[in-house]
Amino acid sequence: MKPWVRIAFWAIVAAQLVFLIGFIAVREADLRTGTEIILQTVPVDPRSLLQGDYAILDYEVAGMPSRLPDWDVGATVYVELREGSPHWRAGSYSRSLSDMRTQVFLRGRVDRPGHLDFGIGTYFVPEGTGRIVERAEDVKVVVSVDIDGNAVIKEVLVDGDPFDPARER
Repeated sequence: MKPWVRIAFWAIVAAQLVFLIGFIAVREADLRTGTEIILQTVPVDPRSLLQGDYAILDYEVAGMPSRLPDWDVGATVYVELREGSPHWRAGSYSRSLSDMRTQVFLRGRVDRPGHLDFGIGTYFVPEGTGRIVERAEDVKVVVSVDIDGNAVIKEVLVDGDPFDPARER
């Protein structure tokens, strides 16, 4: 093998590793330094043949009030969050980051008229345990939110307790 081919091969491998490590580091930083909030969900439990069991989680704060204008699908929307008990609630919705009056907000995209996607709508579970989330009376998600409004799921609470796949089968 020619030396330049060997160098090119290892350069490509190194670039892929740097990309993966960087992606993981950013998500880990969000988990460690973000503001921890609890959101109320509305679960649905489908199954993917390729990916296994997962729960689709739809959040109360994802439904935009009808008084708001119909923003185009794909538009970025910021949701101001207000601390409540037992979970955080949506305050105002805005297309501009400068309108956010609090430090805790979510950044989402309009995925269909009147509804937002925050990138935390899928939660993978061990095979055969998706029904636990589906049958639960109350599902909340502990989320870490960074200063840009990006969210990462930390934990799923099923009927007040951390999700435990061994709970029932």
